[in-house]
Order: sequence, then structure tokens, then C-alpha cells
Amino acid sequence: MIETCARFGLFDIPWAMSLYKWELDAVIKGVLMSQIDERERLAVLAANIGYFNNSKKPKFNKVFDRDKEEKKLEEIYKPSESQAHKRKQLELYKNVMNAFGGERSENGDI
Repeated sequence: MIETCARFGLFDIPWAMSLYKWELDAVIKGVLMSQIDERERLAVLAANIGYFNNSKKPKFNKVFDRDKEEKKLEEIYKPSESQAHKRKQLELYKNVMNAFGGERSENGDI
């Protein structure tokens, strides 16, 4: 048990011994998942390095666009604002559709 904990980086042995087996299994699974995440990050880094080495004119925004990432993060934590914006767009689309004759049928007729 102690060897297993040490293998996965859990060096607080009294804490690990105070856990139920299913809790320790969950902690070890989390450590393994973090190792998979790290391997994924390394693979992405390798792909990005290959892109920069092989491209004649590499563009940093193709690899990492900070504004786009921050916008996605804001939408995750404030979905109500983006939903309101989507509703407004739908209303505008409906107004434009009504102004130009409504919906078209499958054969293209109005």
C-alpha cells in the first residue's frame, strides 16, 4: 500500500491510510488522469513546435489566440448574457426574413 502511494506521488501516508479503499482508488485514478493530461499537453506542444519549425510564415494566433480563449471562458461563466445575445440575433433574423417574404419551401418557392 505504501509503495503504491509513493509510486503515484502520495507521500502523506497517514492521510492515505485514513481513506477508504474506494477513496484511495479515486485519488490514484485522479493522479493517473493528470498524467494523461500532461502527456496530452506535451503532444500539443510537440505539434506546435513542428508547426513553427516547418512553416515559412508561422502565425502565433493559429496556435494560441488569447482573446478567443478568454471569450470562451467568459461565455462558460456567463451563459445568460450569450443566450440573450443569441435571442436578439434570432429576432433580427426573423424580422429580416419577414421583410423579405418569409420562409422558403423545400423547392425554393416563397
